[in-house]
This record gives sequence, C-alpha cells and structure tokens, in this order.
Amino acid sequence: MPRWPRRIRLTLAAIAFSAVQVHAQAVLNPEQMRELASQAVLQGQAGLAFDLTGALIDRDDTDLDAHLIRSRAARNLGRNDEALTHARRAWALAEGEQARYAAALAMAQALSSSGRRTAAQLWLRRAVQIAPNDALEARAAADFRYVRRQNPWSTALRFSVSPSSNINNDSRNETSELFGLPFEFALEGEARALSGVEVSAGFSTRYRLVNTDRKRTDLLFGLSHRTYVLSDEAKDIAPDADGSDFATSSVFVGLQENYALPGGKARLGWDARIGRTWYGGDPLLTYNRIGATYRRTAGDRGMFNLAISREGQDGETGRDDATIWSAHVGYGMALASGNTLSVSTTFTESESDADYLDYTLRAISARYGLAKPIGPAQLEFGLTLSEKRHERSNLTTDGRDERSIKATVTAALPDMDFYGFIPTITLNAERTDANIDLYETENFGIQLGIRSAF
Repeated sequence: MPRWPRRIRLTLAAIAFSAVQVHAQAVLNPEQMRELASQAVLQGQAGLAFDLTGALIDRDDTDLDAHLIRSRAARNLGRNDEALTHARRAWALAEGEQARYAAALAMAQALSSSGRRTAAQLWLRRAVQIAPNDALEARAAADFRYVRRQNPWSTALRFSVSPSSNINNDSRNETSELFGLPFEFALEGEARALSGVEVSAGFSTRYRLVNTDRKRTDLLFGLSHRTYVLSDEAKDIAPDADGSDFATSSVFVGLQENYALPGGKARLGWDARIGRTWYGGDPLLTYNRIGATYRRTAGDRGMFNLAISREGQDGETGRDDATIWSAHVGYGMALASGNTLSVSTTFTESESDADYLDYTLRAISARYGLAKPIGPAQLEFGLTLSEKRHERSNLTTDGRDERSIKATVTAALPDMDFYGFIPTITLNAERTDANIDLYETENFGIQLGIRSAF
C-alpha cells in the first residue's frame, strides 16, 4: 500500500474532519458534541467548535460547558465581543467552585484579548480566591503575572494603620540644654514626643508608552496622604495640638525610561518628576527631581543596583529652598536555602541657607527574608544605621550631630490571603542620639498593612 507524503495525509485528515462537522449534529448526542467541540478548540479548529457549541446553546441556553467552549473558540477567531458575552453567561450559570473558577478564567481571557487587561487582572484575582485546589490557584496566579506584564497600566494601592510612640518625631526628653547655657530648658507641647496612631493611604500608577526588548518608557503619577490620631496622653502633653496638624500629603507626575545594555545582563535608566507636598493642610514645598539608575545581574541569584539623583525644593509658606543630592548602592541575592539577603548604603547631601536643611547623611541598611514560614508568618528582618551632620545650628556653636538605629520585623500572613492580597504586620523600633537633647528621639510602633501575594 503506497504511503502518502505527510502534507497530503494532513490535508486528507482535515477534509475528513470537516466532513464530520457537517453531519455531527445529526449523528452525535449533546455530550458527544461537547467532547468534539472541546477537542476541536484544542486542536486549532475554532470554527468547528464555534458552530458545534452554537447548536448546543440553541438547544439549551443553560449549557455551561458550551458557553465556556464557545467563548474560547470566539476568542481564537478574534470575535472578542462574542467571547466576552459567552464568558459572562457562563459566570451567571456557574455553580460550585470548579465551575466558577473556569468561568472566571474565561472572563479574564476574554477581557485580556479585548485589551481590557486591568479588568482581566481583577477576574484573575477572583479566580485565585475561588480556586478549588492549590494547583489551580497557582495557574491563575501565573496567568495574573503574565497579564500584568502585558498591561500598559500598572496600579498600586497602599493602606496602613500604625500605632506609634512618636508620631511627630520630636524629642524623647522632657528638658534640653540650648545655646550652650549651663542649665536646661523644659520642653513642652509639640516639642515633646506625642503618641498616637498613623493612618496612611497612597495610590500610584504607571502607563507604559513604549515596551520593547531594548527600551521601556513610562508615564508616572502618584499621590499619598498620612494623618494621625493623638492618644489621650498626647492630648494631655499638647492640649492645643490635633493629629491633622502633622498630616502630610503629596502628589507627583513623572516620566522614566530604561534601556537594556548589550549582553542582556544590565539595564540603564533615568527618571524625572515634579511634585508638591503639604504639611498640616498648608503647602510646604514644590520639587523637581531627576535621577539615573543602573542594574545588573550578578551570577545566577544576585542583583547589583546603583542610583543617583538631584532634587530641587522650592519652599512655601516661609520654608527655605534646598538642593538635595543622593547616591545609593545596593546588592541583593537569593541564597541556596531560598532565603533572601540585601545590603545597601546611601549618601545624601542637602544644601540650603537654612541650617536645618543643610546637612550630610550616611546610612547603611540590611534586610534578610526567610523562605520558610515560622508558624503562619513569612518573616523579614531589617536594620538601618545612619549618621547625620549639620555643620551649622542656631542652638549650638558645635553644629548638630545625630546617630540613629532602626530595626524592623515584618510578618506576612499568606494563609489569610484574600483575592491575592495578604495582611502584613511590621514592628518598628527606632532611636536617635544627638549632641542636642532636643533632637534625641525614640519611636516604637506597629504597622498593619496589606500587600499583593503575587
């Protein structure tokens, strides 16, 4: 028996498969038609799947599987509106975790194919929430990451509540030596550390104008607000103060670009921003900032990064102007155990006619994250040491020196996942020693927040 060339055999098979299409409705029962439609869409025969499921839906509009398959087939055919229509119908019909999960994925896929990727991400979070097992949850999370990479919009929402022993960052002392005089002045009211609760929220978004293997260009926008509620003890210390007196708000717009360098291991970028800040409800300053970044992979698990920036601040309502230069060098890596380690150092120089804005700051930080949870908590530890020097001070002839230490422990609680968001608890402890008692501070606090699990 002669053996036909492979191309001819495939053509004959396709002709035979098409012949089945014509007579399928007459010779197949609904269950067989669903199976044939499912196999057809998987084998690239979207037209056949679309026609078969159309017949099934004409017979019974509550056929969930037919709507799911027809949505997939319509998407493969580029008929995105119809894909979305049938995905919506499938979601309305779905009962039980498995069916609702499949319908949520269909909605996400149809929305993504229509270019509505942010809405698709919301449906994928819903799929993660209702996934009947860990494997399907992981698949939906992987699909979310893929859609996020394709989405020109990237938006982050932040919210936290933080009880604190020193919301105004003022002196931990009740008295202070000033002006070199041989006696101490009593510190009263807002010059003392006030305890309370910080409530903060923020919103930032990015729109990617250019996205190629070589270049990325993004428009940026962000705003944030932080306010406070004073404790009863703080109200006794400063009866005329209100938590909103220490509130800060900010807004910015910006543009950033980064480029892949030859070799594929490094990227070079720049960014520019303009923004405004308010304090206690009054304008505090406007600023413009420009910076450059360099990132390079180091080995299989490491990343080296370098950043420099210049910020010009124009003071408002009596605040002086300042020019701030900053440089940052960091290195992070994943250890063989899966734990993560990062270290960084920062140098900042602020130039201003005002002594409180004219200083140099040096800091070194380290973070260590555990891959395996301890109990229900995924833990990360942080430590920062810093030194700040003001050459001039209107309170002493020796200038102003501060040395600070800050330690943090953050616990993420993945078992409390809700739509892909998990709660976090951060314990903060910070202490500043200074040659002027007025600037010696101490702060202990706990921060309750939310972050994305993927």
